[in-house]
Amino acid sequence: MKKTLSILILAMGVLASCTGPQGPAGRDGRDGKDGLVNYKILDLSASGNQWQLSTLADNNFFQASFDMPEITKDIYDNGLVQVYREYDTGTANAVQLLLPNTRHKEESFIDDNGETQWAYYSETTDYEYGVGKLNVFYTCSDFIYEYSTVKIVPEDMHFRVVIMW
Repeated sequence: MKKTLSILILAMGVLASCTGPQGPAGRDGRDGKDGLVNYKILDLSASGNQWQLSTLADNNFFQASFDMPEITKDIYDNGLVQVYREYDTGTANAVQLLLPNTRHKEESFIDDNGETQWAYYSETTDYEYGVGKLNVFYTCSDFIYEYSTVKIVPEDMHFRVVIMW
């Protein structure tokens, strides 16, 4: 036991005092302005007529497009753009959720026979951006945007865009 303990202490001492040649230097990083992140926050809204229905084969969705001169080539290549959807805007219950975001919903509607029906679906809101532009997408899980007498359009939505560089 004493011999094992002595060997263990000796091994720890040897390992603790090991030195060798210094490894290669890491890649040089880019410093932010005085070590801080630069950012800009923009508030956007999309209402009924801003949403355009895209009916690609088997992939129906709504799209709202925004001109975003704030997203420069440098920000596209080296920065970060995050979009949040705000629910209950202007109330004490307002919250922001980072996109993409999925919510599960239920909704009643009157069918062609005057009967109340219930629809159960999920809605997904996501986005893409490029130099000078931002597109927000709204997709329902059932891909149904029109009943025979009712055309469904997304509700008014509010977004917060955070651009960091």
